[in-house]
Amino acid sequence: MLDTSPWALATLLSKLVAYAGFVSLAGTLFVFWLGTRPAIAAASSFSCWSLALRARLLSRSRLLGFAALAALLLHFLLQVGQINQNGLRGMVDTFMAGIVLRSSVGHGLLLRAAALAVLLTGLAQAHQALLAQGLKRLPPRLLVSWLAGILLFALSFAVLGHVASLSLPGQVAIVLHTLAISLWVGALPALYLLCEREPADRVLPLLQHFGLWGWGIIGSLLLSGVFLLTQLLQGPADLLTTPYGRVLAGKLLLVLGLLGLGALNKFHLVPALARSGAQRLRQSIAFERVLAVLVLVLTAALTSLTGPAHMG
Repeated sequence: MLDTSPWALATLLSKLVAYAGFVSLAGTLFVFWLGTRPAIAAASSFSCWSLALRARLLSRSRLLGFAALAALLLHFLLQVGQINQNGLRGMVDTFMAGIVLRSSVGHGLLLRAAALAVLLTGLAQAHQALLAQGLKRLPPRLLVSWLAGILLFALSFAVLGHVASLSLPGQVAIVLHTLAISLWVGALPALYLLCEREPADRVLPLLQHFGLWGWGIIGSLLLSGVFLLTQLLQGPADLLTTPYGRVLAGKLLLVLGLLGLGALNKFHLVPALARSGAQRLRQSIAFERVLAVLVLVLTAALTSLTGPAHMG
């Protein structure tokens, strides 16, 4: 049964903002990194993008990152209040807050907060370099911050909620699944702005390179996702007969839609970019973004409103 209490819905919202802020940071830096690859032609490299575009991407990612930190704090207070059962006043009970902080919930939230702090710190230190012309590669400290941040955030899913009770292979699968979806979904807003603001011939090599990386991302997403299905469901019938299964089935349909649009982009719209312009590709990416937001909503719902029946 779905938990639609105010506490659960507020928790869902806090998780959604945290997820959105993190994937924005992770995905934007992924696109920046792709823009400094040797395989990208000089005229298409990150340093040749307009200053206004780079500044907008950095500003938006930083804003969403701080919003995610605030959402994590709200999520922590909601957990304290929900356990305390004393209304809004219960959210600021320091004794109960200490108990939650020492629990798996607290450990997971600390991992997520550390991930966001690492990413935001790295971005702040590299801000001027990312706005400079002639940048050949990402600053090493930013690269380390990016890798450490996405790993810490992915690891948090292995210690929170029903996934924490899975075996080691299941926890590795959720980490891999989180990494893949973060890079893919998080890159979409940056790719949309590139198609909107930059000439088609300038972004074509980057999009082609993103498509090559997409094979690995999609492969990781599918393999880890299928394995997690076998761990979280007792059988295929659970997808239709349990609340958790139905929410999960909705997420699967959305991911299949993302895969279909990704295939359309890679095999048709990106190759046609130079001769027909970026309008159709922008429309496709815009639709991908809508599906991606819905995926994040259902991901938050899976850990806020319901859980696997056999783990309840």
